[in-house]
Amino acid sequence: MAFSQGFLEELKDRNDITELISKYVALKRAGSVMLGLCPFHNEKTPSFTVFPKTRSYYCFGCGAGGDAVSFVMALEGLSYPDAIEHLANRAGMQLEVDDERPRSRVRRDRVVSATTEAARFFHKCLNAPIGQGAREYLEKRKLDNLTVRRFGIGFAPDSWDALSKHLTALGYTSEELEAAFLCRKGKNGGLYDVFRNRLVFPLIDTGGDVLGFSARRLNEADDRKYVNTSDTPAFKKSKFVFGMNMAKNSGEDTLIMCEGCMDAVALHQAGFGNAVATLGTAITSEQARLIARYAKTVYLSYDSDGAGKNATLKGIKLLSEVGVGAKILDLGDIKDPDEYIKQFGAEAFSRVIKGSTGQMDYKLKEIADGFNMNLPEEKLRAFDKMCAYGATLSGKAEREVCGARIGEICGISFSAVTETIDRKLTINKSRGKKEEAGKEMQSALGFGDKVNRDRVKVPAAVMIEERLLGLLLYKPELYPPVADRLKAESFITEFSKKVFSLYEDDFAQGKEPVLSKDGALTTEEISRVTGMLAARQSVNDNGKAALDACINALEREKLKADYDADISERGAAALEEYIAKLKESKKASEDKKV
Repeated sequence: MAFSQGFLEELKDRNDITELISKYVALKRAGSVMLGLCPFHNEKTPSFTVFPKTRSYYCFGCGAGGDAVSFVMALEGLSYPDAIEHLANRAGMQLEVDDERPRSRVRRDRVVSATTEAARFFHKCLNAPIGQGAREYLEKRKLDNLTVRRFGIGFAPDSWDALSKHLTALGYTSEELEAAFLCRKGKNGGLYDVFRNRLVFPLIDTGGDVLGFSARRLNEADDRKYVNTSDTPAFKKSKFVFGMNMAKNSGEDTLIMCEGCMDAVALHQAGFGNAVATLGTAITSEQARLIARYAKTVYLSYDSDGAGKNATLKGIKLLSEVGVGAKILDLGDIKDPDEYIKQFGAEAFSRVIKGSTGQMDYKLKEIADGFNMNLPEEKLRAFDKMCAYGATLSGKAEREVCGARIGEICGISFSAVTETIDRKLTINKSRGKKEEAGKEMQSALGFGDKVNRDRVKVPAAVMIEERLLGLLLYKPELYPPVADRLKAESFITEFSKKVFSLYEDDFAQGKEPVLSKDGALTTEEISRVTGMLAARQSVNDNGKAALDACINALEREKLKADYDADISERGAAALEEYIAKLKESKKASEDKKV
């Protein structure tokens, strides 16, 4: 879906970027800009900068940047059209689509609407005679009627097309129902339901929209225990946390993280309103960022098998990266919180929470469990691995606490432990410096630049182009007087040509471009463009003389690039032509100054 330029400009005007970002990030004024801790990476010193003048943001730590649209896309996990719609609703604006451009085939609002109607249908089926078996299952699992209503739990009938017929009668197209992952087309072209003979849990986001379903089997012979909605225009599993719509209002600054919906629902019924679930998968980085908005500590309650342990370790790592503490619940031989509460009650589960293991103890125990600690050689190997873990901890106090615990577990003196940790820490730092130096060298040479792949071939030209584009983005009014000298073909790299072409009409009118215009740039590309803009906002050399100097330098680089291949082919004759052209270009630049 594309939008008119006038609409995008009004959308930018009516969504103050400082106010918008302040809802997610605590900002403090620092001169003409606002600073805060970056929501896209873990940091202790603020490097996330909001520029009210250009209505943009840029993190000088991780390089994330953009405008209001790209910010909402990143933080809320929305597509470009959905982010536009979100901001339009926020500002009380009607969507204005540019009809000359192709529209998206299925809109997010239609997917949400169809999914909401499906949730109503499933809940109605649960309470109808056809839902008798599902109700008996809920009674067996000891879920009461109030809990069922609160979570909107429903029943998908054992029918091939009950839902598809219902939604088609309401006016939804087969294309919309397929896009919403509610129905599929069979070989004969007809629709069949995705969810059949299953207990259905609606997946509701923090804004109250029904985005999809997690459906549990009622027939144990079914191969798949759960069928979850696949990614749709409205739903991304990697960015969704079940129960967060309720847990965020629990008044707690902690969350209890379960694997599945049933566990989270059971915990809510038992009085633990801060329970959430990740739909049977380990925590993702996107989910960790969402969790960080609502909690300071997360109690992880995954299965104790190999997959559960791996999920726990991954969760600890990702939560730590966004500044959230992790504690691990030990349920003994009981496989999940639901079963634990049924056997021992809510008070016993509360005691489990109070006695939860910190991430350090969990990691050390996980290492020790992998060795036979009764054998000296095995114990030394475990000791070495524990010390290697201790050396990864950032604070001296953390390393000392870890060292004390290692000493207790292995029966080794504290001095021997700290000496080993310090030695490994020194090795890590040395290795880290070498790796960092290597990365800096690679970066300086242009290797690994996935945004502008021409950087490795023409690094000097890329520096000039970025400065030039940054100037035009910051002061577009500088462009009209030099329009005859600067076109897309004036640039050497394909990325710079793409950026200039995208904003050329704005530059020609001397208007501030909408950075996320048409959703034409990827997240990485828009961050790079915003970095160019941010660089110009921190210096004073942003006038006509600076622009002229950039254009002159770019013309010389362009001339050199055009003649490079010719010189290698024709030798001296081509070199003489190049020198003559270079002198001519230099004289023309000097004449313009006069």
